[in-house]
Amino acid sequence: MDTWTAKRLEALLRGYISEKIPPSMRTAVRIVYRLEADRVTLTEERPESPREGWTGKDLAQFRLERGAWSVYAKQGEGPEEWVAARSIEPRMDFEDQLEQFELDREGLFWK
Repeated sequence: MDTWTAKRLEALLRGYISEKIPPSMRTAVRIVYRLEADRVTLTEERPESPREGWTGKDLAQFRLERGAWSVYAKQGEGPEEWVAARSIEPRMDFEDQLEQFELDREGLFWK
């Protein structure tokens, strides 16, 4: 992923997260993202205890495959447990895929 694309994705994700989690809830839940070479992973985090930090649950992974973004859902605990969301066709626009993730028509992400 080139620098320009990474910066665009970071701006989109910061805006999405800011809208998704209201300020009054940010001490109870947060959404973080990891940008890697060809993928973006969204994780929901909640505090374990006041002194132990946060624990996370992966929500979705967006993969840039053959010039289009595909959306994957976590189906287990291991790092290899990602499966493609069949109802979300690959698209070139990341923002479209983020919207499909949010809609979650299959109930894969927001359980």
